[in-house]
Amino acid sequence: MKKVLSVALILVMCLGGCKRTAGPLEETPRLTGDFTLAMHMPESLDPLRATQKSGVLVFDLVYDSLVYVDREMRPVPYLAESCTVSEDGMTISFTLHNGILWHDGAAFTATDVEHTVGRIRALGADSIYYDRLRYIDAVRVQDMLHFDITLTEPHITVLNLLDFPIVPSHRSDLDTTMVGTGQYRLDTYTPQKSMTLKKNENWTLSEPPAMETVHVKMLERSADVANMVKIGEVTAVATSMESVGGLGIGDNMEITHYPTLEYVFLGFNLATTCLSPYRVRYAVSGAIDRAKIIEDVFLGYGNAATVPVPPTSYMYVGTETDKTARDTAGALALLYEEGYNLVDGAMQKEQEDGDIQTLSLSLLVNEENERRKKLADIIRENLAEIGITVLVEAVPFATYTARLADGDFDMYIGGCTFSADLSYDFLLGEAPVAKNGYTSPEMELALDTLDPQRTDDTIRAAYGRFQEVFLRDMPLTGICFLDGALVHTSALKGLDNLAASKLYRNIGKWYLQ
Repeated sequence: MKKVLSVALILVMCLGGCKRTAGPLEETPRLTGDFTLAMHMPESLDPLRATQKSGVLVFDLVYDSLVYVDREMRPVPYLAESCTVSEDGMTISFTLHNGILWHDGAAFTATDVEHTVGRIRALGADSIYYDRLRYIDAVRVQDMLHFDITLTEPHITVLNLLDFPIVPSHRSDLDTTMVGTGQYRLDTYTPQKSMTLKKNENWTLSEPPAMETVHVKMLERSADVANMVKIGEVTAVATSMESVGGLGIGDNMEITHYPTLEYVFLGFNLATTCLSPYRVRYAVSGAIDRAKIIEDVFLGYGNAATVPVPPTSYMYVGTETDKTARDTAGALALLYEEGYNLVDGAMQKEQEDGDIQTLSLSLLVNEENERRKKLADIIRENLAEIGITVLVEAVPFATYTARLADGDFDMYIGGCTFSADLSYDFLLGEAPVAKNGYTSPEMELALDTLDPQRTDDTIRAAYGRFQEVFLRDMPLTGICFLDGALVHTSALKGLDNLAASKLYRNIGKWYLQ
């Protein structure tokens, strides 16, 4: 049985297709200079060979994709003008925008899409985009503007995986140059030093970018790109919270958050006697101070969530159902209801044989991860306040993973980064992240693939059912989804609605003042 909840559909693309319509023209703000971005030195200029996030973001300015995934996890047409899904869900028929040109003047056609998929397959694991083809059987070109993608099985969120760059079929020199369809084109390139991008006057997927030139500095792979903003050499750069934490924010700097698919959670072993009753798991979840963890451990870069659904997604059930606020009184009430009593600060329960069971649990964490260890200490303190004793076990990563696989734990700090189609194999898949004793026919049903044709409302309803089962069973409890950080000069404006997919996509609306 398939263990992927297929959601986040393409209302704007399927069920008859859609077309992009430009919004009202806005007055171009006053500009004072060009943008300067930074990237680590690439081994190749071929976007399909990109390995560094900083390079992927720059390549996205030069190369377009069939779709991009917006802040709410909806796939939105880009090079694809529309698409329709066959009744059995096995074929998606695409229509491309007409009149799109490569930067060298050649016409963009469906053959380029077929070529790109073939290139990614040939690169295999050497391409970060290889896994995105896992549901694609073949690409079949019908004519210049039409092609079909046949699938290995129906998977309605496959479009969320199609935000990889499309490369030209007529060029074989992409290791040393860049030829895309994107809003910027390569103007000059000095290997290992810099490149200059110029506005693509032929770009028609939205209004042309306001800024004529984007300069790109190339840095050693060990370089801290965020520090380049602090010293005034770079306008903006995406970076990690670890880099931001040690940076120190100057007077000329700001940080804009954007949502990611990185999920941090507390896992339970339901085979542990103390944790098998659902009330105990609910009590543990309710006692966790997620706001403190987000602030103290993740420097404010997170959105609290117990369910593994991004709070910024349109499928999220909302905080009234997904209770993330700390509730120690409610947690204590649940433990009392389960038969525990607070004796000298410890929760105890008399067993049928007269023995006294003290609510004491171990918490497994890998010792190399300082943030996880700090998170574990806060959870230990939180649970102590409701009479649960927690022993934090910090072990080497190899020991950590082995013990998870063997089911040798009570609780553990875990994390994962979801793919854009939100696969939940780590719950009940063939190789779940931990052997935790969790079985649920209702969860298996909730994780089944949805039917091929649907609407926004039916997708939300299906996702709601999944979250309902998750919150009922609580095989784990989420802490938060982490935010990404765009570090930029204070003069940079227009950074609304940043999304993890194509972070620089709206660079045409950015401006300096």
